[in-house]
Amino acid sequence: MGGFTWHCLRHTFASRLVMAGVDLRTVKRLLGHKRIATTERCAHLSPEHELAAVEKLAAASAEYKGTPERTPGEMPPQGGFGQPLATSIR
Repeated sequence: MGGFTWHCLRHTFASRLVMAGVDLRTVKRLLGHKRIATTERCAHLSPEHELAAVEKLAAASAEYKGTPERTPGEMPPQGGFGQPLATSIR
């Protein structure tokens, strides 16, 4: 098992916390890092985790596209994804 050190376990710990949904600031504190950049280097996401994140966006987009069509000039529902800029500024 060449190349394996205790430091590898810290990377695994950080990565699994992030993939479980723990925010980076909490992981930073748990690892005792002074800078968030150090934590970002330690927390590697698996390709499967990254793919799952993109699939969530695709599912949300498909759900949004499945909303009923509006007639021209009809105001969209307030709030949420796709809200007109003029309404969201108020």
